[in-house]
Amino acid sequence: MMASRSGPAPTRLTAILIALAIVLSVAPAHAAATWTRVASPNRGTVASALQDVVMVPGTSTAWAVGYSYDSNLAAYRTMTQRSTNGGAWSIVSSVNASATGYSQLNRVDATSTSNVWAIGSLVERYDGSNWAAMSSPAGVALRGLDVVSPTEVWVAGYSGSAATVTQWKNGTWTTRYTQTSTGRHLTVFEAIAVDASGQVWAVGWDRDYNAPGRPVSSLVVHFDGTSWTREGTPNPANRNTLNDVALANGEVFAVGVAQDTSGGGITPRSLMLHKQGTSWSSLTVPQGEPGSQDQLLSVAAVSSTSVWSVGYYNSPSSGLYEPLLVHWTGNGGAGTLATSSISPALTVSALASGVSATSAGNLEAVGYTAPPSAGNATLILKGTGG
Repeated sequence: MMASRSGPAPTRLTAILIALAIVLSVAPAHAAATWTRVASPNRGTVASALQDVVMVPGTSTAWAVGYSYDSNLAAYRTMTQRSTNGGAWSIVSSVNASATGYSQLNRVDATSTSNVWAIGSLVERYDGSNWAAMSSPAGVALRGLDVVSPTEVWVAGYSGSAATVTQWKNGTWTTRYTQTSTGRHLTVFEAIAVDASGQVWAVGWDRDYNAPGRPVSSLVVHFDGTSWTREGTPNPANRNTLNDVALANGEVFAVGVAQDTSGGGITPRSLMLHKQGTSWSSLTVPQGEPGSQDQLLSVAAVSSTSVWSVGYYNSPSSGLYEPLLVHWTGNGGAGTLATSSISPALTVSALASGVSATSAGNLEAVGYTAPPSAGNATLILKGTGG
């Protein structure tokens, strides 16, 4: 079954997006990226999946995190994988939330090879030798992660029915922001990003249970170093959710899914929002192919003129779910969006749930495949020329 990262009720709103039409002018061309699948290990035969990836800054090391199914325990367990010097990927022993129960990891970030953090069912940290469990913010379901330094980490998620941002500073967790609402709302942050000056953006969604049809609005909150503000963002459909956010030299990109249910059915399309200056706009994301239903799960910036987002779409031509690889190129607000393909094609259903990029244009994306007669298997894609 193809699914996005797990989420709270009502769902992660997996089906989605009518993009608000904005005509984009032609921008300077970037070299087209080449995406290929690289070998990645699996644990067991029932299910192995990767949910996020980070390329460690200034190094040739990359980490990916996710989960695998342990048939002996009848439970999903955390899984971390590492590639060093651009070489083969291997599984590295990781920590679980309990000795026998369910555990998974959905986000990873790092500032160095000895300061790698992952969150999901728990918080854990790799110190260059081993993964170790860390304290977690009390009562917070963890969804987004940004590692600033060895002494500062930000997470975003929700507590009860309210989206929440929490900061770990010198060993102590402190709640920095909780979304307030009038009436019955469920708000969730799915991702968070912090820039070098200490400004913070958290993104997610806001479901209004008071309004007819219980619409879902995109949710973006910004901390400017002094105060927190919810920013006005486009909502091209009646259900909109943001899954990830990336910063690029003063510009902000947020991606997700939007779902139009006004006709009684579901019309899903990818959603990409772009902030330049003081305002947000919704970009027209090309479909994976004509008639497909698409969603974006992760975004990473090479620079302010090159941004990649990944997710998946259902292919009317092949009958499979296919990874969706979207490249935005722009300059001074102008931009173009185009999809890329994997060579050779995968020939099985698959999704890409996480992407990471370097300023040199090196790319890694992760996810999983879903063969019709076998268990889910890890998927790692390598991109060059981005």
